[in-house]
Amino acid sequence: MSSGVKGLDDLLAGGYVEGRSTLLAGGPGTGKSILTWHFLFDGVEKGEKGILLSLDQTSDMITEDMTDFGWDPKEAVESGDLTILSGNLKLVPTETSYEYVISFDHPLLSEQPFTVPRLAELVRKKSAEVGAKRVVIDGLGPLLELAGNRSEIRQLVYGFIREIADGSNTIILTHELKASKTAQNDEMPFFICDGVLKLDTLYSAGDYIRTIRVVKMRGANHVMKRVMFKIGKEGIVAFPDARLPD
Repeated sequence: MSSGVKGLDDLLAGGYVEGRSTLLAGGPGTGKSILTWHFLFDGVEKGEKGILLSLDQTSDMITEDMTDFGWDPKEAVESGDLTILSGNLKLVPTETSYEYVISFDHPLLSEQPFTVPRLAELVRKKSAEVGAKRVVIDGLGPLLELAGNRSEIRQLVYGFIREIADGSNTIILTHELKASKTAQNDEMPFFICDGVLKLDTLYSAGDYIRTIRVVKMRGANHVMKRVMFKIGKEGIVAFPDARLPD
């Protein structure tokens, strides 16, 4: 299933593996969200409905940013080709202490806070309702906050993916790695998803070069080399044949 990004499908042996999950991991500002928008609007152009769940931006912010890159999210949403669900992580009091929950500002979803299982159920039902072929979960960070240790993270994320995956949809998730090399980056989701693309920056000649590498892609004979890409007015373009500086 095409990524919608010029040059990237060459690395993916044609695109993301249909019916499976792929994780886009990278530091802040590396282009993860923009990659998911390419994927969604490529589907819109092909008559494939998509769902975007964002856990750290409002719907207004998302549509504004999409518009800046030349897409028309308003038309896609109004036509039913694209469904945007946006929420944020909140700390709410319990009888004995506090707990993290996911809160939505949508009037139909604001009556009670969402736990991870209820969030997965929402996405699954919405996906079945609209017949979505492409599902994006932008920002695993808030979900990871709901787990206390590595074992819980594995169970939580794996359970979440299994709940929303029904074989008929292709799932793209994003995960923000900590920018500091000395920080403890949580790479647990790497082992849970079928595919992993890692986005990074390379400093050379006084400037930063954006790069992407396919870490793994089950079910595809993919290219593993690090490739340069640029973000411009029309989104992302990858350059698989460009030589990276040593």
